[in-house]
Amino acid sequence: MNELPVLIEPYSRKKSRFKLRKILTFLVAIFIGLSPALQTIAQGTTPFYWDFINVEIDVQKNGDMLVSETHKYVFTQPHTNQRYRYIPLDKVDQITDVTVWENQEQIPSETGIKNNQIWIKWQHKLNAPEAHTFVLKYRVIGGLHINESGEKVYWKAIFANRSAVIKNAKIIVRLPEVLSEKIQTYKSFGFPAKAQKINSTTVEFVAQKPIPPQKEIEVLVLFPHDILDISKPNWQPIQALSSLFSELLDNLYLALTFIRDIAPILVLAALGLFLFIVLVSHSSHSSHRSHRSHRSHRSHRSGSSYGGGDCGGFGGGGDGGGGGGFGGFGGGGGFGGGGDCGGGDGGGGGGGE
Repeated sequence: MNELPVLIEPYSRKKSRFKLRKILTFLVAIFIGLSPALQTIAQGTTPFYWDFINVEIDVQKNGDMLVSETHKYVFTQPHTNQRYRYIPLDKVDQITDVTVWENQEQIPSETGIKNNQIWIKWQHKLNAPEAHTFVLKYRVIGGLHINESGEKVYWKAIFANRSAVIKNAKIIVRLPEVLSEKIQTYKSFGFPAKAQKINSTTVEFVAQKPIPPQKEIEVLVLFPHDILDISKPNWQPIQALSSLFSELLDNLYLALTFIRDIAPILVLAALGLFLFIVLVSHSSHSSHRSHRSHRSHRSHRSGSSYGGGDCGGFGGGGDGGGGGGFGGFGGGGGFGGGGDCGGGDGGGGGGGE
């Protein structure tokens, strides 16, 4: 009975498998070590996120808006203990009465204005991982949009300029009792949010899912004009003038762009028109000269008298002269000098006394 040969794996193949196993083990170790960093990147490149931001806007009878923002931060890793909030000032007259609260206690904060924004800055103790909830309160003066068609609460409650996700968000707008059952329209813009009327003076907007960085929610609540005793804010005429100026600049830019685009066509059209005029003029001039030449030829044939040569008189002779003909008729074209050379224009030598 024949014995089966024993297959022995070559040494080089064993060595290759061993090296491959070591490389895979090394890569897995690197991936495990980078997992926290990758998780941080996935959460928005910052070691925290907002569990929620809730915004309440209470419209006052004088048109001011009292705004309260509740921010719950969840810190997953060590991070700076300084927080801040920027609010644009381009569509408000003023923001005042700024305070920051934590655990129902007011904490120190700073404010300032930079790049047409008010900034709010505060510090707190931080020993991550942990959560902190802060409440920002401020008064917006001249924040309503006043028009003949109606007054509007038009506010970007959830801001886009941030690097972390917001898991949940809710915005509530409350109007004074004098506007009960007067709400005409309410809706949101930007990131999807569900809008519903809670009662005769209150509207609620709720985000449908977590809000990623660089996304915002802007809310609109419209009510009739002239119910509240308020005047148009100072920024609106300036904004209207700025919008008009911007529109004029846009139109000017479009006009210049149009001219730039059609300039080569206009140049070619002008050049073509010029060449056409030159050709027509040249053709007309040539036709006129041909006509004159034909007339002159006919005159020469019929205008010479008994003499010879061009414009010769009676008795012939050279160009223009009578040439001593009959009775010594000299200068000028003699008898019968017709055509273009008649009537004294011929001039002539000859002479006599």
